[in-house]
Formats: sequence, C-alpha cells, structure tokens
Amino acid sequence: MKNNNIVATILGMFIFLAGSIIFIFAIFCEATENLKNGILFSSIFSIILFIVVFILAKKVLFKEYESKQKLEDKENELNKTNYIDPLTSLPNRKKFFEDLDNAKGIILIDLDDFYLLNTIYSKEFGDEFLRKLSHKLLQSSCIDNLYRMGGDEFTFISKKEQDLKSIAECLLKVISDFYIVKDNIMIQTTATISVTYAKPFIETADLGLKYGKKNKLNLVVYSNNLNIFEENKAFLDITMRLKKALKTNNIVPFFQCIKDSNENIVKYEALMRIKDGEKYILPAVFLDVAKKTKIYPELTIHMVNKTFEYMKNKDVKFSFNLSYDDIINKRIYNFVLDKIDNFNKKENIIVELLETERVGSFAYIKKFIDEIHKRGAKVAIDDFGSGYSNFVYLEKLDVDIIKIDGEIVSKILLSDNAMFLVRTIVEFCKKNNIISIAEYVSHREIYLALKELGVDEYQGFYFCKPKENIK
Repeated sequence: MKNNNIVATILGMFIFLAGSIIFIFAIFCEATENLKNGILFSSIFSIILFIVVFILAKKVLFKEYESKQKLEDKENELNKTNYIDPLTSLPNRKKFFEDLDNAKGIILIDLDDFYLLNTIYSKEFGDEFLRKLSHKLLQSSCIDNLYRMGGDEFTFISKKEQDLKSIAECLLKVISDFYIVKDNIMIQTTATISVTYAKPFIETADLGLKYGKKNKLNLVVYSNNLNIFEENKAFLDITMRLKKALKTNNIVPFFQCIKDSNENIVKYEALMRIKDGEKYILPAVFLDVAKKTKIYPELTIHMVNKTFEYMKNKDVKFSFNLSYDDIINKRIYNFVLDKIDNFNKKENIIVELLETERVGSFAYIKKFIDEIHKRGAKVAIDDFGSGYSNFVYLEKLDVDIIKIDGEIVSKILLSDNAMFLVRTIVEFCKKNNIISIAEYVSHREIYLALKELGVDEYQGFYFCKPKENIK
C-alpha cells in the first residue's frame, strides 16, 4: 500500500508539471499573438510530454510489480521450506501438526534399528533408502498422504472413518517387500507401526510404538487395555529411585564368593545393588530402566569406584562387570584403567565382560583387553553361552577366565545338550589354559556333576549368597 501511494504521488507530480508547462506556454504564445501556432505547438508538446510521463510511470510501476513478485516468490519458497522435508520432499512434522484438524486417527511408522544402515553402509546410503522407501509407500494403494516426522519416522493422517489396522498391514507388506541392492546384497528393513484413534494422537501413537518395540510386535493398535500408562509409571518410579540413589550415594556393591574344587574361597564377584530405605533393589528390577536413560554410565562409575574403595585394604581377588556399552564409553574406559593404575595389587583385579551384551567391534574389545593385561589384571567372559560363544573369536580375545552361563549350568542334570556344552567349554578352557567357573550352582548334585566334568571354580547359592561385607 505504501509503495502504491508513492507511485501515485510521482505520477501526479509528472501530470501536474506537464499541465503547468502547457498552460504557461499557451499564455506566452497568446501574448505574442501566435495563438494558432502556440496551440499547435502546445498540443504536440503535450503529446510528447504525456508519452514521456507514461513511459516513466510505467517504469516505476513495473519496478514495483517486479519487486513485489520477488517478495511473493521468496515468501512461497520460505513456506515450502517450512512445510516440506528436504530429503524426501514429503510434508514435514510442522505440516503434520497443522493438518491434524478433523483427523479421525493416525498411523505412526518407525523403521527398526535403521541407524545400522547408516553405520554399516554410510549416511548417504541411508538417505537414499529413506527417500526411495517413502516414495514407494506414497505410491502404494495403501495411503493417500504421508509425512516425515524426522529420522526414520513417518505418519499417515486419516480424515475419515476407516480401518487403520488394515492400512497398517498394507504398509508393513510394502516395507517388507522393499529392498535396495548394494554390492550384490539385498538390503531390507523392518518396521514397528502404531495405530491410534485416541487423542492426543501423537502421544497415544508414541505410547503404542514403545509398547510394540518392547514386546517385539510389528503392529500395535493403541487402547487403554495395553496398560501402557502403568508401565510408564513404573518406569518413572524406578528412574526416580535410581536418581535418588546416585544423589544419596546408595549404589552398594554386594560380594558373592567363588570357590575352588576343594571348596575354598578364591575370589569374589562384586554385584550391584540399590539401597532403598531398608531394602535393596536387584539389577533385574532396575538395569533395563537404567540402560534406557542416561543414568546407566553413572551407575557403572559409582559401582566401580565403590568396589575399588572397599577392596583396597583386602588381599583377595575380586571381579566387577562391564558391558560393551561401558567399554565404548570413553569416560568409563579411562576411569577403569585409571582405577587399575592406582590400585596396589593389580593381580587381584578381574574385569568381567558381559557376554550377553551386543558385541560390536571385536578389535575394540581386544584393544581394551590388551590394556587390562598390560596393567597386570585379568579378564573374564561372563555368562558364556551367547554373544561371544564363538571359540575362534574367544581365542583371539585372549581371556583368562570363562564363566559358564548359569542357564546352562542349571540344566546340566536335565539335559544331555547342557551336559555336552559344559564338557566342551571345560575341554576348551583346559586346552587354552583358561580358568572355568560355573555360575548358578544351586545345590550339591549340580556341584558334584560339574566337579566330575573338571570345572575349576564354582559360584552360586549352594556355597554363599551375595552380601554387603566380607572378611
């Protein structure tokens, strides 16, 4: 509006100027008695001046129009950027929330462990996979809209009453059939899908998604019967207790004895407990919760620190557990090595690597084991029976102790396979000068059977329960 006023003012000034000149010139001509010639001349002059004014005014008006058009183009481009995901060209999260009005329900799609594709094949490949898969979903007969919420999450908005479960099943089929060939390998993925008709849509869909991930379900239809709120309440309760325990220094190591074949105590394993009033919370209750939060590394730091403090004046061998996640955490990695460096009797230290954890890089684990050995401490593989249960890799890791998984030990009198597996592990240990320890030795019959197989050491309730103080 302001620019239009300026243009109108300029145009008016030109017309006023032209009219004034014509009027003055006409008077001059009349005064000189050349009126006829003056009128003719003034008419020609007026036409020329009008053309000049018209051209100048047009130029000004065109400039304003061009400027206004550029501004509108910029605004359109900005709006497009604000509402369109640059990778997939799908409507983005912001657009999703604006389009939720009058929605009857939504479908939330999350690709399972998609970060592995980025890690193994590169982020560029991951981006290409997302781009092509999203286009495949949108082009399918399943849906007529699709939004990218960010990362590997997508949503569909239903604007009418329809069977969203059937649509979700259709989407799962498209995802399972989709693949990209790279280096002669067919790369695919799976997804977890949450369907909800309940408001607030994104919150209930997210709860359904978490429920599906936890229970290994690829499709969940949200309802109050899932008891999700109760589970989340329990999760929050444990989280708050863990934070309180850290703040009040109530991370407590308990110690369980390990005996040799003569039933003499030869070492102790430090086991984490959380002191909660007069009670102690076991890892089975809090460990999964801790791993899903940022609390887990702090628990490890406190546990290791307290174990070393308790054992510094005791002349007995002791072990403590570290997971793969602990090892790849540089803070914990350096903290553990520093604790070993500053401990007087390094030969008493045993670092147990949790065998049931995801393995990751064997080269990195081997490097950590070498650092432990350099310092004169020992390394054990705990719960041998799953993740590291490859004898070739085990030889490469160069460990000192193998602790046989308690689940296998507990079945030794009931299963020929369990008996065979324990015998194989013991023979491997003896051949490679590795100490074998059987866990979960719950009664004498199991102990005697293990002793006959040649197991070196034993741990379990038959010998002793974990306790806070040892002699």
